[in-house]
Amino acid sequence: MAAMRPPKWASSLAAASAVCGLVLAAVVLPAGLPAAAKSSTTTTHHRSAPQLSAVGNVKFWECPSKTTRMLVAVNTLTLHPGSTLNITFIIKNTGTKSCNYTAPYAGIAPGPTSTTLQAGPCGSIGYAIATSRGHEVWPGPQLVNCPALGFAQLAPGATVAGTGTWNQDKPNSDRRVSPGKYVLVVDNKHFSFPIQVTS
Repeated sequence: MAAMRPPKWASSLAAASAVCGLVLAAVVLPAGLPAAAKSSTTTTHHRSAPQLSAVGNVKFWECPSKTTRMLVAVNTLTLHPGSTLNITFIIKNTGTKSCNYTAPYAGIAPGPTSTTLQAGPCGSIGYAIATSRGHEVWPGPQLVNCPALGFAQLAPGATVAGTGTWNQDKPNSDRRVSPGKYVLVVDNKHFSFPIQVTS
């Protein structure tokens, strides 16, 4: 039997995990400093740098926010000409009951749903790109042809993952947005990331 390739999101998942591990290490390590290091009288306050990932409780279709955790990670916060913003999300049911979410069918509808999810206008989660003043530049008003969607169950302790992308284009166009500061908002503004588009 031929070896199977790992899912496309596996590398993004590994990158997201690495980012989260670094964040966790940064939070945990300072507590273990020797007492002499803690007694320093000089205090320097730095603005925390924007992060490539965020974690929080969310309502995911019929999965309640109290028992549903989402990790969202991006590959970059700076987009140069020709580069693509990759968004990865992972949902986990931390509760004791299964819950339903929407996913595309794996083949002919009705039938089993796909285990690989998407983000965007037809996806299991939504996201948008807005200017720093809040004007949405993507997806904006556009015609989309969504695949057939159905309900899937997220069992206790189970996770699902998916991806989305933005290639800096305007809706219904192959024209690039103007250079400047933008904001990626995910899951109806539950998560946000500052994005810089360069010239």
